[in-house]
Amino acid sequence: MKPQHKPETDILIIGSGISGLMCALKAAETYHVTILTKKKLATTATAMAQGGIAAAQENSDDGMREHEEDTLIAGEHHNQKQAVQHVIRHAPNMIKILREYGVEFDSELTLEGGHRKKRIHHTKDTTGKTIEDALIKAVKKQKNITIIEDAMTLELLGDTKACRGCQYLKDATIYTIQSAYTVLATGGAGQVYAHTTNPKVATGDGIAMAHRLGATISDMEFIQFHPTALLDRYNPHFLLSESLRGEGAMLRNAKGEAFMKQYDPRGDLAPRDKVSQAIFIEQKKGKVFLDISHKPAAWIRERFPAIYPAVLKRTKQDMTKEPVAITPVAHYLCGGVEVNTRGETSVPHLYAIGETARTGLHGANRLASNSLLEGAVYGIKAAEDILQKLSTKEKLPSGSAKKTSFSIASQPFAMKHVRQQIQDTMWTLAGIHRTQADLSKALFQLQRIRDILPPIHMVNEEIMEARNLLEVSLLIVKAAQKRKKSLGCHWIK
Repeated sequence: MKPQHKPETDILIIGSGISGLMCALKAAETYHVTILTKKKLATTATAMAQGGIAAAQENSDDGMREHEEDTLIAGEHHNQKQAVQHVIRHAPNMIKILREYGVEFDSELTLEGGHRKKRIHHTKDTTGKTIEDALIKAVKKQKNITIIEDAMTLELLGDTKACRGCQYLKDATIYTIQSAYTVLATGGAGQVYAHTTNPKVATGDGIAMAHRLGATISDMEFIQFHPTALLDRYNPHFLLSESLRGEGAMLRNAKGEAFMKQYDPRGDLAPRDKVSQAIFIEQKKGKVFLDISHKPAAWIRERFPAIYPAVLKRTKQDMTKEPVAITPVAHYLCGGVEVNTRGETSVPHLYAIGETARTGLHGANRLASNSLLEGAVYGIKAAEDILQKLSTKEKLPSGSAKKTSFSIASQPFAMKHVRQQIQDTMWTLAGIHRTQADLSKALFQLQRIRDILPPIHMVNEEIMEARNLLEVSLLIVKAAQKRKKSLGCHWIK
């Protein structure tokens, strides 16, 4: 039976990755929650995460301090220290909670780039899917949660004084839903780029909508490019987990040489920004490869049961016998909607969590496997803060819920072409390596693209995604222009 639209809810959560689902489960203990998601519940970046979730061992204060230090080093100390401590101190409890929801982590921890110790909790190479499946199962059991799938959120209701819900499109009908509190958990914006590991739905919707409402957006120049995605014709590109290098895989250039020590003393386990930039330079001389073929074949197939067959199917390369061609691609947005340690944005009654949010944890470059952790911590903390406010009968400020008069597009628009133009512009002019001249060209081209978009009131899912991609692209380019010196994953000359 399809869920019936209800015009009001206590808490509206837009998005269904780890942060949104954790938030929903906590909030639904007391109040009614509505989850809106653009596709299906499981169509998320969380479900695609291979590596794991970073957490120092419980009762190991030294371990936590080291995790904090590794996070700060990877983030080039652009991080907010309060956010770093906040997230990492809650990490052991997040592992406990996920286990309570049925996530069975492997007994042995693994290592990833930027970490000095093994502290990555994982389930083989499908950690994200395992977590997503467990949380979805728990959400579907909750009577206080209404799930609305295949619903494209168009705009947030309200203004800078308060967010009051949203308008969304489902089954060729536009609905309005008002809420006491709204939580953006819409994921990242990797589809801004022509080459990315992100699912097709990662079009920066939450960031674009929050920006239009007047929320503070920051650190948009810090786009993390994952160094090891398969070099193939697919988009999204298939990710080769950082845990491969944690288990001994080596990067090799076209001559078969291990090259990372030339660029960073940490070698293959340097933070992602350093590795991606080194590969970018080496690719000017020829292809770059990831090689784990020196490990026993049976062990590779057992440790990486999803990656091994995927590589074989996509490229006909057998990673137990030969190196695999790789390339850096857009992977993670370190910036976003600025929030405090409770997930509150600058707009009252609006929260942002997960990759949509700029919490300050990642700084200028994300430490591997800190993202699922961040999503879990902020999902629960946002719910706790909202519950506390609702318990004190804090009501929505008076005033009408300002909304846009949308019309569903009755004629076709060439949005696929527009989307491709945006992605190509961003990849070639605002990608891994940037110059001020290229950024100026990018800004000019994006502004020209804006001129050919349909009228603002004309909507369908493709139009809104293109509009959001463009808005997020402009935020990235303008932020990159302002930061004159390289820092973390913002590499400029």
